[in-house]
Amino acid sequence: MKRILLAALLPALLFLAGPASAQSGADYRMRDETSRLAVAVLGRICLMNLGDVNAVITAAAPKGEFGFIEPPAEVAATFLQGRSGYVRVLRRPGLGAVTLVIGHDGICSVWSEFAEVTALQRHLLSMVERGGLKGGGQLLALDSRDSDGVRINDYYLLPAGWFATQLGKRFSDDGAQPLALVTTISPPGRSPMEGVLSVSRLLKK
Repeated sequence: MKRILLAALLPALLFLAGPASAQSGADYRMRDETSRLAVAVLGRICLMNLGDVNAVITAAAPKGEFGFIEPPAEVAATFLQGRSGYVRVLRRPGLGAVTLVIGHDGICSVWSEFAEVTALQRHLLSMVERGGLKGGGQLLALDSRDSDGVRINDYYLLPAGWFATQLGKRFSDDGAQPLALVTTISPPGRSPMEGVLSVSRLLKK
């Protein structure tokens, strides 16, 4: 599954890669806050509604908690890269854009205009350990590596308690199957979107 996730993410990163832009000058606070926002979207929209595309779209509605909007068709196509699904965009004053990509293949991704590796990891741990999943999960770091200067981190998120029960209702099982979570961070100025957070259920044999 990790290979499937990366196969979906890396082509889009390469497609979007371009010359350094003004975003390369963003300070640490902006990267930290944008990373925090991206993690919040991953948790409250992707994870809480994983397995229910309609629920994800509803949570990302313009009048929802975050206030996402639907981008032009050509922008959505850039992020989907031939996949079937939906794209929603969020902008907050003083922060970078956060883009939600929901695929019918079960992968839910959050793209962040600005990102920082340690900030992203800190916010991920905080989300899980401080009840962002209502006390129902454990985050396990599996691997961390560089690919052509891009930092890739693989995790398993182990559902438990209330969170596992909700997933079990959607997938008709005990809900405890590990979730594959991958973060991909590009160096500042290398890509229009520096960070990608992606989560999905592992494929059953």
